[in-house]
Formats: sequence, C-alpha cells, structure tokens
Amino acid sequence: MFSKLLATVKIPPDLPMAKINPMSHIDSFSGKYHRTDEVYTKIRAFDEQVIGVRLKHPNTNYPPTSGQAAAQQKMTSIAAQAKAIFSDAEQLATYRADWKKQKRIPTLTGYVYAQLYKQSNGEG
Repeated sequence: MFSKLLATVKIPPDLPMAKINPMSHIDSFSGKYHRTDEVYTKIRAFDEQVIGVRLKHPNTNYPPTSGQAAAQQKMTSIAAQAKAIFSDAEQLATYRADWKKQKRIPTLTGYVYAQLYKQSNGEG
C-alpha cells in the first residue's frame, strides 16, 4: 500500500542522492496513533495489508476495589511522608547521604519513595 504510494512520488533526476525509501519504517509500524484511539493497527510486511483491531476495554468508571483503595491509601501516605521529608532539611540530609552511597536509584526523590515504600511493607 505505502510502496505503491511512494512509487507515485516523482524525484527530480538531477538530484545527486541515493535511492532512499523514506517510509521504510512503516513496514514494521504498529500501535495506536493516539492514546485515546480505540483502534490498534499493524501493517503486514509481506503483503502491506493494514490490519485494524478495535480494542474493547472494560468500563473503568467502577469504584476501586478494596485492594486498589488500600494501595491508593498507602501511596497517599507515602507521598505525604516524602513531602514532610523534603521540607525538613535535617531528614533530607540523612536521606541524601544514604542516597549517595548507593548506585541503584538515580534520583533522590525515587530513593526517598523507595525507602518509604520498604518501611510501609515492613522490609526496612
């Protein structure tokens, strides 16, 4: 489909360039064009057939389950604790010193959240 479209494009013969197919990445293109789209597309490379599949998602307007509500509550309390740590210079200095000793988590914010999450799970 796209190669037929590209065949109709006229390139002036006096341009000194190699033959380039600017749409060569389309052969393996797949996915949604926009995050709100309901159609997932894929182009088959061997026959250039465009395949579209409508995705059916469950209704997301239901209230959260008890497990989801507990997870939301846990993350809300962790965020409040992290905000308190970042507003207290003394606590932040302690976390910063510990953060500099490790190499696994690249940001201080991520490190603080990880430590608070471990504490909420009783791991540390």
